Amino acid sequence: MQTQKLFYPTDYAKAIAALVAKMPVERASQVYDFVRFLQTHPIPAPLFDAKSDDWLNDTEEQMQAEDALWNATYARHHDKFAALVETARAEIIADTTQSMFKAEGECTL
Repeated sequence: MQTQKLFYPTDYAKAIAALVAKMPVERASQVYDFVRFLQTHPIPAPLFDAKSDDWLNDTEEQMQAEDALWNATYARHHDKFAALVETARAEIIADTTQSMFKAEGECTL
């Protein structure tokens, strides 16, 4: 199936109408139902945020505010972090840690 680049909702409407016109009525009604379904559900957040590296351009004040927030969080939850460190050390000593990567280099997560 050949795909074409569409830029406007009207382009999509025309392309969809052309496809639906060739379908049996039962399938066309499924397309209609799906479009109605999409209209009632919010658009999901994108998996990749194009601005995810904006932190690279943070000002000195923004970085200091983030550091202060981290320091406050660390101080508030110091015992929990210390327990995590001890658990990790015990796993390392007992040799019960799990590799994050397979032998082929793929992530196991």
